[in-house]
Amino acid sequence: MLAVAFIILATVSAPASVGNESEVINYLRPALKYVGGAARVYYAATCSAEKDEFGQPSLLFPRVVLQPPSQGATGMAALQQLFRGDPNVTVTQDRSGMVRITIGSVSTELLQTRFPVLTLDPWDQYSPLAALLAIESTPEVDTAERRLNVDPKQGVIDVIVSGRFEGSPHLPGAMQNVTLDEALDSIARTFQGILVYGICEQPDGEGLFLLNFIDGS
Repeated sequence: MLAVAFIILATVSAPASVGNESEVINYLRPALKYVGGAARVYYAATCSAEKDEFGQPSLLFPRVVLQPPSQGATGMAALQQLFRGDPNVTVTQDRSGMVRITIGSVSTELLQTRFPVLTLDPWDQYSPLAALLAIESTPEVDTAERRLNVDPKQGVIDVIVSGRFEGSPHLPGAMQNVTLDEALDSIARTFQGILVYGICEQPDGEGLFLLNFIDGS
């Protein structure tokens, strides 16, 4: 009697998990060197009723389903595999090469705020966080906040500014006819990191948004 053995090959994938912001960033960082060194993360947050240590409302980063990429996957392939189990997440790379990860239905109207000329002083040019604070303080953003009924997330930020050093990465002193979104792209590219934008709606209907830069290394 002839015995025939059948071998069934199955592809075993790593189990999915539900991750938070820090876990998303930890997966994103290794992929940056294959995608130009910078990325943008946009997310629809939940406004928490609980106050933070500064007495301010908080934006809760959404929980996302993370599927560890297959062995050997890098760059965009790794990122797309990472979020393949979550239909609420989209991962794209535009013509400029910028990777954009969008979590949820994110209102981006504020990001379309346009600056005829956006100027930064020498201190702000050399620090991503200082640049963010300077941009948030511009008349154009202030006008957009009032029109859209949104406020920036307040808090205490320690900003270390190195100042001018030859060869140090820095933003230009002036950017002509750019949107807020394009200016944030410049910060992410210049300082090789992840620029995060989150926004939520509070119970009273007022919006709350957060801008943050996270080092890519």
